[in-house]
Amino acid sequence: MRLPAVETPAQRLDVLNTLHYRPELFGRPYSDVMELAMRGPSPWTAGERELFAAFVSAQNQCPF
Repeated sequence: MRLPAVETPAQRLDVLNTLHYRPELFGRPYSDVMELAMRGPSPWTAGERELFAAFVSAQNQCPF
């Protein structure tokens, strides 16, 4: 099954708005945790982790 690409400029802004909403929570701390989860030491490759994240987003009907 192939998911359609639905990213629009407005959706990209939604992500940025979330990161800037409360920078003490969603800014650098959130970005650091995501970087560790997605690129830190793991038995899974970065591509596999991206695939897991995409699957979970699709299950949650999250457009980005």
